[in-house]
Amino acid sequence: MRIRTAAEGDIPQIEALYQQLFCDMARLQPQYLRPANQSREFLERIIESSGSDILLAEEGTEAVGFLLLQAQETPPYACFLPHQYAYVMDLVVKEEYRGQGIGTALLDYAEYWARNRNLDYLELNVLSQNDGAARLYEQKGYRECLRTMRRNIQ
Repeated sequence: MRIRTAAEGDIPQIEALYQQLFCDMARLQPQYLRPANQSREFLERIIESSGSDILLAEEGTEAVGFLLLQAQETPPYACFLPHQYAYVMDLVVKEEYRGQGIGTALLDYAEYWARNRNLDYLELNVLSQNDGAARLYEQKGYRECLRTMRRNIQ
């Protein structure tokens, strides 16, 4: 398995992985999420931007996972200490390749990416029902720092 930065020619394989990700998310939270396709234009913007990348995990020529990350800054509120950090927007590994260290390798490469840009930390969100992903993140040293709560009114 190797990890590299995705290029425009990789978009069809990334789109297929996004379909899996969005189906998985919809299965975990069907009342809020649905299966969908990721916009090609969005992926092109991410690939072209100097502040973001898609890290692609490959077995041979097959894309088996990816991690999309973006450099960000804390909001300009007086109570926040200013930081520049890397935000992991999405991480997916093909179902048949899970449990083989691919997610761990992608997170390690994301840390390398952030260190090379002198960013302060990595941040991500995970659906509360996604126990497998939460375990992976905790094993890699991620800790909960914010909790989103929702109350249905309809």
